[in-house]
Amino acid sequence: MDATELLTQAPGERIVTDSPRRQLVSELRGRRPGRVLVFTGRHSADANGGRRFIEQAALEAGRETVRFSDIEAEPAIGTVEKMTALIRQEKPAAVIALGGGSAMDAAKAAYLSAQSGWPLAEHFGVNRYSEHCPDAAADRVICIPTTSGTGSEATPYSNIVDPAQQVKKLIAERLIVPELALLVPELTNSMPETVTRATGCDALAHSIEGFLNVRADRANPDADGWALESIRLITENLPRAIADGRDETARRNMCIAATLGGMVIRFKPTGLPHLASYSWFGRLEHGIAVAMLLPGCWRYYLGNPSVAERTMRLAGLFPGRTPEEVIASFRRFLDSVGVPGRLSDCSGITPELLAATAQSGPANRMKLESAPRPVPAEESAQILASILEDTWQGEQSC
Repeated sequence: MDATELLTQAPGERIVTDSPRRQLVSELRGRRPGRVLVFTGRHSADANGGRRFIEQAALEAGRETVRFSDIEAEPAIGTVEKMTALIRQEKPAAVIALGGGSAMDAAKAAYLSAQSGWPLAEHFGVNRYSEHCPDAAADRVICIPTTSGTGSEATPYSNIVDPAQQVKKLIAERLIVPELALLVPELTNSMPETVTRATGCDALAHSIEGFLNVRADRANPDADGWALESIRLITENLPRAIADGRDETARRNMCIAATLGGMVIRFKPTGLPHLASYSWFGRLEHGIAVAMLLPGCWRYYLGNPSVAERTMRLAGLFPGRTPEEVIASFRRFLDSVGVPGRLSDCSGITPELLAATAQSGPANRMKLESAPRPVPAEESAQILASILEDTWQGEQSC
């Protein structure tokens, strides 16, 4: 089964790679009367051609569009609340999120809050609304990703910044898995090298973290296959996309890989790298942060023999005769695409931040407990501090 066929295995969602504009026209024609509400970031939708793509499809479908274009790079609660109010005002026939993870996460959260009638804050957590209202149904977002990283077009997750507490908060809710995702690789062509690198590393971390999460193997029997294909596509195509942003094959394959990664973490969640980086927004690109943290966390996971065994299944992609050698090979791949080797080389990261990060583990017990090798809350500060110190100093095997 090739990569595009794997995308059809996403349960409860349609992921389209062929003729996406025609598919969007058909979708909009079939909706109830009303305008189409489009959520974007502040600038990229005009530069990458995404706004034109949607407007042409809407015109052909006989629909008017309304655009909200004030989503910041790290969407905050206040922004999502404005979006929620607009949805309630417009009662749109469809909600489209165009952009990277920020636009998609914000739109998913706003559409849910608009329909539930709950304040946004009450949705933070896991399936808060669907468990309280088990018979509830919700209209869901149409996603058009213009980066190849977060996989938000295929996940039940929405990360929103709480400025008062200076942390990202998570909504994990089955009712926000997008209804339709349209992959349009040419919309990713304008990503600069830095964004291509960071988003590609985010997708790679998703797929590796999910693949290593042996304790979630029963969640979906196909997820490891999605992860392996995603990892293969990224290792083969991320260097090409960084070198030449107009490489059509590389861009298409990175789009597919990122969406597969989103499918993976829908069922096999991320672990310690994502936990540690949640409070680093605005200091270091998320994808770079989780990729840099992964080797140290991975070595901790090796304390679970099943993870060591699973690691050796990646030896064909990251050559090595032992799990440690596979991890070192992964780190060499990061070197090859320009990811810093030491947190001490990243200007936004300080020893004080790392100390605070290590102490914050118990605030996210779910991540500690669901990691491939669980972290006891009472030992989390020491374990996280050791991982962070190793990443601060850099990989000795590189």
